[in-house]
Amino acid sequence: MGKALEYRYIVQVETLVGERIEEYFKTYREALCCATNYERVKMSKILKLGELVNEFNY
Repeated sequence: MGKALEYRYIVQVETLVGERIEEYFKTYREALCCATNYERVKMSKILKLGELVNEFNY
């Protein structure tokens, strides 16, 4: 089974230094904590089953 299928939420992050990261989470709460970490995140998106759930820009 692929990694994306094991996890329900994908967080796409652009860090303050311009690095792009994709992280996988099983719960929305975990995904939200990662996506809203404004100390290291410049922009983030939370996706569920390929559809945009939330988008954050700081």
